[in-house]
Formats: sequence, C-alpha cells, structure tokens
Amino acid sequence: MDLKKFLKERNKVFSKKHKSSKMKSFKAIIERNEDAFFAYAVDIDGCVAGGLNYSEVKANLEESIRLFAEEDMNLAKQISNGFTIKFEIDLESVFDLLPEINISQLAKTGNLNPALLRQYVSGTKKASEKQTEKVMNAIKSLSSKLNSISLSS
Repeated sequence: MDLKKFLKERNKVFSKKHKSSKMKSFKAIIERNEDAFFAYAVDIDGCVAGGLNYSEVKANLEESIRLFAEEDMNLAKQISNGFTIKFEIDLESVFDLLPEINISQLAKTGNLNPALLRQYVSGTKKASEKQTEKVMNAIKSLSSKLNSISLSS
C-alpha cells in the first residue's frame, strides 16, 4: 500500500475513533538575514524553510512539515488531525539589518507601544504573530514612503 493511500485510510479510522482529538501544534522560529526570511520547526529536526517575505516563509514551512510527514510515519500520525504552527519571530534579526530605523517613529507609524517595540528589537521579548504583523506592516509603510521619493539632480 502506498503512503498516500495508507494515510488516507489511517485518517478515516483515526478521525472516527478520535473526533474530539486536538490538532498537533508546533513551535517555529522565523529569522531574517540580508537575503530572505528563514524558519524552522523547533520539534522537527531539519524541518526548515525559506522565503522572500514573511508570508512566503510561513507557507513554505507548512509545506515542509507536510513533506516531512510523507517520510516519517510517526509525524504523519501526529498530524493526522491537522496541525497548527505557533510562529515566534526573531525581530532582533530583522532590525540588525535596519539600524537606520528610528524605533519611536516606526512604533508611531505602526500604532505600537515604543517601549514594547524596543524590547522586541533588543530580543528581551518575543512578539506575537499579531504584533509581528503590525511591525511588518509598519516597515512596509516606511518602505512605500521611501520608494515614493524621487530626487532630482
């Protein structure tokens, strides 16, 4: 029996026996370097993904977990009811690349608490996904403003 057929049959049996079972939850860390975003699933050795932006790396990590499950029957069992990923973003790595950004002004742009944003930037606190979205949107807004400027010679 091939793996896909086995998983399909297993899911039918498992879902009948465990209707109230919870989905498996994984913790993942997203980091940024000069070229792209990278993510890794903390509980799955070697499960990594990359992407050009925040949304892309999240989608790619979800796909990576699915691909790992095709090769690892134990993981396939764990995610047979589906899975969720709790992302933690290393904003410190993002801001290491952007030392020119004024944190107070960015906080104002993104409607964020400046003291809390400084804690994210220093690495003393980790931002939730919702807060990270706000920070990333503020950075996009700043980027749009900068891209709209044209200097004449």
